[in-house]
Amino acid sequence: MPEQDLNGRVAIVTGGSLGIGLAISLDLAARGADIVIAARNQGRMDAAAAKVHALGRRAIGVAAEVTKSDQVANLVERTLAEFGRIDILVNNAGGSNGANYKRGPLLETEEKDFDESIAANLKSVWLCSKAVTPTMLRQGKGAIVNISSVAADPSRGTRVGFGVYSAAKVGVINLTHCMAAEWGPEIRVNCVVPGWIETERVMGANTPASAASMLSTIAQGRIGQPSDIAKAVSYLVSDDAGYVSGAVLFVDGGYKSGLPALLPPPPSP
Repeated sequence: MPEQDLNGRVAIVTGGSLGIGLAISLDLAARGADIVIAARNQGRMDAAAAKVHALGRRAIGVAAEVTKSDQVANLVERTLAEFGRIDILVNNAGGSNGANYKRGPLLETEEKDFDESIAANLKSVWLCSKAVTPTMLRQGKGAIVNISSVAADPSRGTRVGFGVYSAAKVGVINLTHCMAAEWGPEIRVNCVVPGWIETERVMGANTPASAASMLSTIAQGRIGQPSDIAKAVSYLVSDDAGYVSGAVLFVDGGYKSGLPALLPPPPSP
């Protein structure tokens, strides 16, 4: 993958202060972009901004609950006041468990958990994308990347307890297609679908046994790193992907392709 040049561009990364979001913020900055980190924890945002500054780029953190339209509007206003433009939006915020909701079997899911999960994982993508689009259209150019999940892919089987989260992440993929169709040619909209990624949240939710089981389903034989997702995002927002819009890119180490643990071992060299 070429070293994409993002000098002079301004990127908003939601959930950009830790895990995959932090890796995306830093990779975009390393390629020349100035970064606006949208999150809820001010301390984490300050720490992430300091890391961006260490790469020689400008950065601010904007406290925002991206399921609330007024806070999303403030995020856009702060970005324009500080940098004067918006070139890139990465809709990364979300998760299967949140501060105000939890995953679980559908019969045990409370209405508030359903509403909060859909809001965090799907509504936020719509709100943030809708808010930046007028600016990108005026500029005549922009790139949006939405982050989905392999939980959205029924070809690998349904995971009990992830029903609402999976539905939201399927929605992210479909919303990506609609945005790309409505907002082109000025704005390119694409989707990255991460597989199992080694983040504090994911690994903290797994035992050694479940982590080993997870690993056995991945063709490449390793759990992905946040940087694997970040590099894919940087490609999609760069001019190297200038003819890519409406794409859904699985970055999952071959998880989607099959179950290597069920196949006979390869012949010895």
